[in-house]
Amino acid sequence: MVEPMALSRKDRFNMKTQLLEELGTFEWDSNRINVLLREFKLEPFTGQFDDPSLAEIVADVTDEMLTELYALVMGIDVDAVADIVESATDDGPWKPNYARVFLSHSAKHRKFVGEVADELALIGIHGFVAHDTMAFSKPWQSQIEQALRSMQAFVAIIHPEFNTSPWCQQEVGWARGRRVPFYAIRYGVDPAGFIGRDQWPSAAGQSPAEVAAVISSWTASLPELGAAVIEGLFESLRTAPSFIDAGTAAKRITSLGALTNEQWARLDSIFWSNNQIYGGALPSNALQPFYREHQRPWPPAKPMALNS
Repeated sequence: MVEPMALSRKDRFNMKTQLLEELGTFEWDSNRINVLLREFKLEPFTGQFDDPSLAEIVADVTDEMLTELYALVMGIDVDAVADIVESATDDGPWKPNYARVFLSHSAKHRKFVGEVADELALIGIHGFVAHDTMAFSKPWQSQIEQALRSMQAFVAIIHPEFNTSPWCQQEVGWARGRRVPFYAIRYGVDPAGFIGRDQWPSAAGQSPAEVAAVISSWTASLPELGAAVIEGLFESLRTAPSFIDAGTAAKRITSLGALTNEQWARLDSIFWSNNQIYGGALPSNALQPFYREHQRPWPPAKPMALNS
C-alpha cells in the first residue's frame, strides 16, 4: 500500500502535467499506455474524438493513485516522489529563486567550501554548506536532511578526509538514491565507493573562484537546471549588495546569449530596482553592449511607477 501523501493543488497540477508530457513521448505507445491504465483500473485510452482524453482519464485520480502513477511512469521510487514535490515547492534552507546545489565536503575544509559557495552566490547558485547555511535555532541534522530532500543538484568536493567521513558517504548515497544530477571534484584523492568508477576532474591548487566556475559551467549544461540557474542569476543581480557583485551577475547574464521577451522585461525592471546596478559602472559596462547587440533601448525604460 502506498503511503498517502498530502498534495496541494499546485502539486497535483505539476505532477499531472509532467505525467501527461511523459506519456506523450515515443516510449509510450497506445498499447503500453493502456496496460498502465488497466493496472490502475482506469478507463482505456482510445484516441478517438468522442472518447476521454488522457488528461480527462487522470483528472480525478486520488492523490495516492497519482503518486503511484507518477512514480511508475517517471521511473522513480514512490518514496522519492515526496522529495521531488518538496524540491519544487519548498525553499527550506535555500535562498528563494536560486539554483539549489548541495556541496558535500569534509568538515576540515568547510572554510574553503564556504568560499566556493560565496562565489556561486554571485551568479545565482546557492551552494548549501553544512554549518554555514543552517539556522542555529533548528536541529542541524534535520536541516541537512531537508537540504538533501530538496536539492536540485549535488557536488562532492573530495579532499582526502572525504572518503573516511560517514556523513559524506551518507550524503553521496542520498544523492545517488534521489538520482539528482551528480558531480565530483577531486582534491588530491580519488573518490571511494560507487562514484570512484567515474573519471572526475582534479582541482588541486585551484582557488574557490576557479572551483565555483567549474561548478557553474557544469550546472549550466544541465537541461533540468537551466531555468533555475537563469532565475538565480536574475535574483543575484536584483539583490546585489555592491556594484562589484552586480557587475559579476550582469556579466554572467550577458553570457546567456538571447533572452525571451519576458526575461528582457524582467531585466529592464531589475536594472532600475537597485542603485548598485543603475548607479554602478561595472554592471552598466557589462549590460550596455549586451542591450545594443540585441537592439534593445539603452538605458532600459524606467517602470511607470518610477516615472511618476
